[in-house]
Amino acid sequence: MKAKHFIVVLMSILITQSCQRSTQLVDTVLFNGHVYTMNDSMPLAEVIIIDKGKIIDIGGKALLQQYRGKTTTDLKSQWVYPGFIDAHCHFLGYANNQLQCNLIGSPSWEAVLDSLKQFEKTLADNEPLLGRGWDQNDWANKTFPENALLNKLFPNRAVVLKRIDGHAVICNQAALSAANIVNNTKVIGGEIISKNNYLTGVLVDNAVNLVDHYFTYHHDQKLLKAIQTAEQLCFSKGLTTLADAGLPLIECLYLDSLGKAAQRRIFLYMMLNPEQAAIEFAKSKGLYENQYSQIASFKLYADGALGSRGAKLKQDYCDRAHHNGYWVSSKSMLQAFCQDIYENTNYQINTHCIGDSANILLLDLYGQQLKGPNDRRWRIEHAQLVEPKDRALFKQFSIIPSVQPTHATSDAPWVSARICDNRMASAYAYQSLLKQNGYLALGTDFPVEYIDPFFTIYSAVYRLSAQSNNDQPFLKDEALSMDQTLKGMTIWAAKACRLEHRKGSLSKGKDADLVIIDRDFYHLKQPKELLTSKVIATYALGQKVY
Repeated sequence: MKAKHFIVVLMSILITQSCQRSTQLVDTVLFNGHVYTMNDSMPLAEVIIIDKGKIIDIGGKALLQQYRGKTTTDLKSQWVYPGFIDAHCHFLGYANNQLQCNLIGSPSWEAVLDSLKQFEKTLADNEPLLGRGWDQNDWANKTFPENALLNKLFPNRAVVLKRIDGHAVICNQAALSAANIVNNTKVIGGEIISKNNYLTGVLVDNAVNLVDHYFTYHHDQKLLKAIQTAEQLCFSKGLTTLADAGLPLIECLYLDSLGKAAQRRIFLYMMLNPEQAAIEFAKSKGLYENQYSQIASFKLYADGALGSRGAKLKQDYCDRAHHNGYWVSSKSMLQAFCQDIYENTNYQINTHCIGDSANILLLDLYGQQLKGPNDRRWRIEHAQLVEPKDRALFKQFSIIPSVQPTHATSDAPWVSARICDNRMASAYAYQSLLKQNGYLALGTDFPVEYIDPFFTIYSAVYRLSAQSNNDQPFLKDEALSMDQTLKGMTIWAAKACRLEHRKGSLSKGKDADLVIIDRDFYHLKQPKELLTSKVIATYALGQKVY
């Protein structure tokens, strides 16, 4: 009996070893999941095989016979999606905001002042007081604030506070004086607001540049910690790739260096500001991409924002006579830049266009270079007001609409006052824009809006604001389906960033970026269920980062 038992044990060992030799050892096996791949050739899967940061196989349970993981995780029938991509945000700005006074959601100017008084206690005597996030449209008094109380509370310290959209600031007199801003200071493409020869402290669009030096990034440990905090907040929301919409070359190279030094893990698609050093970089280096970064696009600005009445409109604002916004860049500059980049690089051009006048100008300027269908993937960022007759140009020249659904629902309470009801057919027309090329990219523009992708879905699909009790959908005929929305945050966003070769779907050979969520977005019973969804885990390049 002992000999027989020995033979059975020996055979069992040999069989086990044989099975192990016939299976491939990999880093990670995830199984028993409901996996939405965003890959039309295999929409659903149960098992994901990950090795060296890549998905090397994906499919059904049969894969468990072919692979064994150093780490094996039972997904317990939870839902898996590709890591979310924010196709338009301001990540470095969001990180830097962690070091400033947070004014988002302030219900009044008085509440802003209270926050500033508390924040001042954290500053050294010679430090300026910086903040961001105020929005007069959220207040009972919806006019721009004035700086009289700022001057009284902070007579000797410069105070500079950016509006939520970044297209306006309010400064106290100390900051205005330091920047040599007086009543007769001239600015093109913006405004220095005064009343009866009194500087209110409000600067709009290009006038903001006069005090922008206060917001210079300092590459120190404080900023590094803020970047890592911001990154972790993004991971906690299922974001694995971010498109930072407009940075100086020096900041792009700084962020890239953090990736190379393993001090940053989230992938950044970085748009360059149109400065000379960046143009020379593009022409000499070409498309730049590595494990954590891509630099292959430029960010231009045509106009300002609707909230600060800087968006360039074809007709005057309904709530400000004889005013139709600002060109923050000249037509000649935009035209020459588009020609130079088209002829001498393969970089994308992504232009901020909010008003209907700005959108048609850039669609025409793009068309002068692109001629017809192409794969250059030039983008219009925001596309908030596009007249129906102008939309066909997106298709004619293969131009990508890059839109932010939460802007629509955040602006809903006041936008008709800006442009009148008869122009609302031009507004936030995402379904109409989608039909032009068959895809569009979705983002948030954070920190202008909150970073949460669930808010994006809620706004895009249900045309409701997650931060409002209003249950009346805003322009609901322009809503996107759930499938369109999820693709706009994954595979279509990747395509808009020229990253579909490695991002945006859960497919063999692509980066192992994924998010595990506690529910099925395709089969929600009530819209509000979306807002109570939870991210269970986030993986970036195969590593569990949240």
